Amino acid sequence: MRKSILIIMLLINIFYIAAYLINFDSFTLNKLWIIFFLISSLFAFFNLLHAKKQSEHKVILSIVVLVGSIGSLGAYGFQFLIFHLMA
Repeated sequence: MRKSILIIMLLINIFYIAAYLINFDSFTLNKLWIIFFLISSLFAFFNLLHAKKQSEHKVILSIVVLVGSIGSLGAYGFQFLIFHLMA
């Protein structure tokens, strides 16, 4: 169950980064993205805390989701900063 949730979160993070890179100038800023990135970061972090009981694949998947969520938050923050500097 947790593995499938992590995979879905990873796919959404990859979709966000791809859409961000393709449509940088017209990509909309939405507060739901921030909430999703924080939830996925916390979920991946808590999965890492319980890493003693999990297989190595789930640990690597949790690290990938955590890094992807932090990267997506950084991209969102950069676009937010650029958008408000230009406005």
